[in-house]
Amino acid sequence: MIGFIDSFYQMILVISECLIECYFFTVLTGKPWKFIKYAPLVAAGSAVISIPYITVFLKIAFLISVLFLFGVFVLKISGRISLLYAVLVLEVMQLCWGVTDSVTEILFPLLFPGASVFYGYIFMIGGSLSALCLALVCYLMILKYLKQKNTAQNQYVIMILIPLALIFIVSGYIKYTVYGNVHSFFPSLDRKHVQVFVIQILAVASIFSILYAYQRLTDSFSLRTKLSMLEQERHFQSQYVEEARLHYEETRSLQHDMKNHLLVIRGLLDKGEAEKAGAYIGELDVMTENISFFFQTNNPVLDILLENKLALADSRGISVSGSLKVPFPCSVHDTDFCIILSNALDNAVCACSGLGSGIKKYIHISSCRQGDFLMIEIENSFDGNRKYKKDIGLSNIKWITEKYDGAMDISIQDNVFCLNVLLLISQHSQDISQQFDKDTGNRG
Repeated sequence: MIGFIDSFYQMILVISECLIECYFFTVLTGKPWKFIKYAPLVAAGSAVISIPYITVFLKIAFLISVLFLFGVFVLKISGRISLLYAVLVLEVMQLCWGVTDSVTEILFPLLFPGASVFYGYIFMIGGSLSALCLALVCYLMILKYLKQKNTAQNQYVIMILIPLALIFIVSGYIKYTVYGNVHSFFPSLDRKHVQVFVIQILAVASIFSILYAYQRLTDSFSLRTKLSMLEQERHFQSQYVEEARLHYEETRSLQHDMKNHLLVIRGLLDKGEAEKAGAYIGELDVMTENISFFFQTNNPVLDILLENKLALADSRGISVSGSLKVPFPCSVHDTDFCIILSNALDNAVCACSGLGSGIKKYIHISSCRQGDFLMIEIENSFDGNRKYKKDIGLSNIKWITEKYDGAMDISIQDNVFCLNVLLLISQHSQDISQQFDKDTGNRG
């Protein structure tokens, strides 16, 4: 009877442990938890753990391999991330078992010097529940370090995976060298239990130290992205905004002199010198063409930016079409508009430049406004066989859209890459462009 109860208890314990591990593995990946999907995985893991003649290290290696393959082929996450989460989940569980086992080995002889089967079972059950609870607490603490981290930060995964694996191997080797696969219900007081307990605690502390370092690295990555945006803003301030100011000065000068130009033309016509008047008008046409732009967005800064990107695309044999209208003025700063359009168009030009001669190279720009929402769409030809990479440029665009309570969406169909940017706008603020308009005495 006792043997049956012990076997049943061990089975429930093993299943509970596998369920907790699988659940937190799923939570870390950001995928929805579905018990039916994980039921075969839990059953396989429980069966392997229950086999008495397989060493613990082989069991753990099997579970890591199963979780890793499940993450890659079923949950569709990267191999590095899947391996990291598999190692971390199993490592934390094993260390929590090591801590509670050591505490049990230390406390039982002190509280119950005499051998007692009843109290031995009580300590066994209490130790098992304590291990699972401790693992739950550790998992919850780990979530704030790893859950929903940007995939662009995967470059740091190997840096933390190696020390985590070393801690796992060394602490596991020490634990199972001392205790083996079976724990006695009647442990004896021994100094080695204290030593193993200290080692397990230090291993857990090392894990959180490594995860803290990982968090600092990812925060550094985020800071680098923001610094990149600030550098872009500085560039736009020094280039496009200054060019817009010069453009307005030229426009104001032309407007100021227009009355004189009309008087000259009238005088030539009155004298019957129509040819000279026509030549003079031609010179005025050249002057107006020099201060006009292919894109008329209502925003002089964006007009100049798009003119520069149009020249870049034209030099690479890429046709650019469409129209773009933005509210003037509005709550979106000129530099933020520039960050969105500059990064989007640079990526589009880069994608088109890499296409073969048999594919049409084009970029199409359009916009649509509905109430307080502005949608900007940039479409370009794309080699459907290649995968695009979410670089800092796209991260900057995403950051700007979130700044204005909007969203960024990317869609790829056949040989067309489409970037949609949705912004929440308001026309009750004043930006740099509006200030230019005041300088000229006009209103947009």
